[in-house]
Amino acid sequence: MSLILRIDVDKSYGRATFMQKVVSKISECYWFPAITSLGYLHDLKKFLLFLSEEKISAHIYFRKSTLPPREWLNNGLLKPHKLGLHAEDTRSFETFKKELEEVQSHFDTWKLSSFTKHGSGKWKSGRSHYPPYEPYKYLRWGKALGISFLFGNHEDISESHKLYGRYKFYPGAFWIDRPATDIKRVIDIAGKTNLVVLIHPADFLAVKQVEEGMRQLVTAARQQNVSWTTL
Repeated sequence: MSLILRIDVDKSYGRATFMQKVVSKISECYWFPAITSLGYLHDLKKFLLFLSEEKISAHIYFRKSTLPPREWLNNGLLKPHKLGLHAEDTRSFETFKKELEEVQSHFDTWKLSSFTKHGSGKWKSGRSHYPPYEPYKYLRWGKALGISFLFGNHEDISESHKLYGRYKFYPGAFWIDRPATDIKRVIDIAGKTNLVVLIHPADFLAVKQVEEGMRQLVTAARQQNVSWTTL
């Protein structure tokens, strides 16, 4: 079977330094111009170049505060990947639909393939963010609007393949960001069934352990002939 890479783009200017954290927070709560020369989505760009070298395609989810520069839509950087909404304002079907339409309009002719939910389910992150995590509600909303809700935020991956067969939805992912990433376990599971791996590009740059874990996973997958796929 295969590994499925999910990328949640949470931080517009990264989090490696105190100033990056401050500007990213201002951006998600209020507004800050998207200036690539100042580092806007620099972490995502570096991670995408790494994926290009490894010939890995992924599902990439953007918040309203982390939308890619429009020139990226034409320069091939995003071409191998499937793009989606990292939804924040899920307090009602109407607010979700409005956010989805706003983000879709940014991508012009690029069709968003799916969406995920931003946040832990407990803490408010950003001015428009609605924290509760209600996955089965999102499944209904996605069906009504013709867009898939493919991936949930749980860390328990034991039943993911069974629920995908029933709902076309993976409720859990293996978070490469976590300190105790067990690369061998990931490869063992992916040898039997599809397994979702979740990463945040800002952590790939800011946390050495995350970068090393991702690189180790790519190497191990290659050695064990475990492929990467998108749905």
